[in-house]
Amino acid sequence: MGKKTTQAFLRAFPAKQQRSEQTREKMLQAGLDLLRDGLLDDISIAQISARAGCSVGSFYLRFRNKEAFFEFLIESISETLLADLQSNLTHESIKNLTLAQTVRRCVDHYVEINRQHESIIRAAVQYSINDSNDWQPVRDNGWKLHAHYIDLILGKLRKPNPKEARQQLLIGLQIISGHLVNSIAHPVSNLPLHDPDISHWLSEVIMHCLKVKPPVSASNLATERTPISKLHRPGTRRVT
Repeated sequence: MGKKTTQAFLRAFPAKQQRSEQTREKMLQAGLDLLRDGLLDDISIAQISARAGCSVGSFYLRFRNKEAFFEFLIESISETLLADLQSNLTHESIKNLTLAQTVRRCVDHYVEINRQHESIIRAAVQYSINDSNDWQPVRDNGWKLHAHYIDLILGKLRKPNPKEARQQLLIGLQIISGHLVNSIAHPVSNLPLHDPDISHWLSEVIMHCLKVKPPVSASNLATERTPISKLHRPGTRRVT
């Protein structure tokens, strides 16, 4: 994961030596490895410590409990994820792509991120069952990813109403996000996470949302209706 000195470390006790930071990194990697093999509730602090090659006491020198460890693990991954996003998926990298190709590039990236962090997302779903606020770090990551994708795609649009296009893109991204999380949390037979065609279909969802006009609200309908007085044509008699 590499050495970090950012906000994420506030969830852990300060590491005073390089060796201590290396031990913490080993613990984080051990947590990731264990999550790939099982659920968060099934993993003990003793297992994390043993996998990292350190004592349980060393764990408690750095983390208050397993929950603090898991929250720190999510935030550490978040920083790496967003740094990679801003480095590798830029306006420069898509300057020669069409709108459809840009949408596909963003969806490919989103699908791959979910595949790489499948175990963490599954654990976060489980962890947030008792309190919806525990899902907030994952939700924040999703919003940041969505904002980045929308910015890239908007640059390919020729829309008279960018606010409308942004809303269409946001709806499309929320739909595909829901499918990805559901396919991680629950086995699905239709378009599972590792289906080779999943990016194609999810890209089509985004493209469809860009073509669909927002529904007209009841208040807008009232103002857009033609007044009865305008229905009377000159030269004809009104029926009263």
